[in-house]
Amino acid sequence: MLVGGCSDGGGPVAPVEPSGIQLPPRPRDVRIDGVDPCSLLTEEQRADLGLDGRPVFDSALSELYPGDVPACAIRGFDPRAVLAGVSVVTTAGVELFTSRELALKLEPVVVHGFPGLVAVPTGFTEWCGVIVDVAPGQLLDIHFADGGRQPPIPQLQLCKDAQAVADAVVTTLLASR
Repeated sequence: MLVGGCSDGGGPVAPVEPSGIQLPPRPRDVRIDGVDPCSLLTEEQRADLGLDGRPVFDSALSELYPGDVPACAIRGFDPRAVLAGVSVVTTAGVELFTSRELALKLEPVVVHGFPGLVAVPTGFTEWCGVIVDVAPGQLLDIHFADGGRQPPIPQLQLCKDAQAVADAVVTTLLASR
């Protein structure tokens, strides 16, 4: 699952120093306790994003976040091989990223008024993530990854796709609240 995407598989990435990124305030708090991450992309949104696989739910311990993290993985096969991951994190807030340095280049972004971060891994080019701050101590973690075909999808495109998925996820979340 993509939840631990900030690690090289050898364990959590150790903090180095604060990132210094300041994010704007949330327009409101949108609690995500009990939200099924597979419900956050509609069938139409998945089709628009090229995600034609069946959504697969998983809840497991994360290397990055405390406790179990409900996640949904959705593959795309045609016209390109990709994987989108949506995690509903209720055990850590965006300060996990802004208060220390991970093996990520962080760029501030706003998703439907909510502060977030584009998380570009520094050691990998096969994925990109978007973290959206939705409530105190809660966030959405969206990843978009190359599915392994040749030629590989450029990381810049994966970041654009991760932002498109984040936009759709927040659209669905706000419509349900």
